[in-house]
Amino acid sequence: MVCLALTRSEIPPPHSAGPWLFGPSKARWTVTEFADLECPYCKTYTPTLRTWIQQQKDVNLQWHHLPLDVHGSAAVHEAKLAECAGVLGGAPAFWQAIDQILDRTRSNGLGFNGQLDINDVSHEALNACAANNKQISLRISRQTDEAIKDGVTATPTVLIRDNKTGKSLKLEGPADEVMLLSAIDLLIQKK
Repeated sequence: MVCLALTRSEIPPPHSAGPWLFGPSKARWTVTEFADLECPYCKTYTPTLRTWIQQQKDVNLQWHHLPLDVHGSAAVHEAKLAECAGVLGGAPAFWQAIDQILDRTRSNGLGFNGQLDINDVSHEALNACAANNKQISLRISRQTDEAIKDGVTATPTVLIRDNKTGKSLKLEGPADEVMLLSAIDLLIQKK
């Protein structure tokens, strides 16, 4: 059982465990965004990055939680809500939660008021999962630890990976489309 408050009919299918991709699953390029849902820079950058991803035919986006200590419990709680939305409703629900949180947050640890309205996910199941699911908390902690181990300490940071060669390049700060395309070109040249 994924969430303690779920009934048998609400148990999500086993494929709902992430990573949550936006864009074609078999894309050659994966852009991993290390982000904090309370980060004011992520709030403005993520929608721009997603728009760019939509315009690319061979690039997808993967979210990687990095709730910063400076943003306190609000950032961690929002990360749990997003992950639970994904577990309960798959990638579309995850990205819907990301959009709503970024749209509604007051940023810098102030959180947002109200509830998320995620298609096919009840408020009760979402809140119960965020409050009680230890696997979700572990997943977020693991992502934070991996980011720090990889030298990512600020949000937003993106890692561009060539899924064909395994090579990658890290860009700190909000990378615009010119920087993203230049990074892809550089990775192509690094045969």
